[in-house]
Amino acid sequence: MDQHPQAQRLKRALARCARFTSPWSGIVFRSASVGYANRDDLLTGAGAKVNGARWNPPNSVATVYASLEIQTATAEALAHHRYFGLGVETALPRVLVSIGANLQRVLNLVDQQPRRALALNRGQLIGEDWRAENAAGKESLTQAVGRLAWEAEWEGLLVPSAADPGGVNLIVFPGNLMSPVSYLLIINRDQLPPKKMGVE
Repeated sequence: MDQHPQAQRLKRALARCARFTSPWSGIVFRSASVGYANRDDLLTGAGAKVNGARWNPPNSVATVYASLEIQTATAEALAHHRYFGLGVETALPRVLVSIGANLQRVLNLVDQQPRRALALNRGQLIGEDWRAENAAGKESLTQAVGRLAWEAEWEGLLVPSAADPGGVNLIVFPGNLMSPVSYLLIINRDQLPPKKMGVE
């Protein structure tokens, strides 16, 4: 897949954004497909790593997508089906979980100041058709930002939701978590089944 044409400019701009990164902690919500809704897989980011999404290219970076509000998590879960004109009933069943997050280096792209430093606006972050870009063999703009944030060893991004106006998503790169200080913990984890042996 071809890197986004602005990747080098964005890399330089992101380096200047390091001063804007800060700790973030709170409760977030994640809607998972049944196949990944087990206590072992839900926070690996393996599904997004293979398939890609708005903030990571396919076959690249393990990425966990969560939302600050439960309705945003639900809207995000349905967005893919709506994009392809499928009925929302085809998106179900889903499993909704709450997650406790404690992170040290997060860039807040909901805030205008880091966006200005990147010479990006909110419309660019939520309006891009990243699926069409990927279908053409190209990395999308937001995927380039996410990949470069991961390469900078940041733990995550706070980003505006494209599926829920006013909603905010937390994008986490689990491979960059500064253990044991940083973590993602499933609340009521014991109520989820373990991963079935032999199932990928």
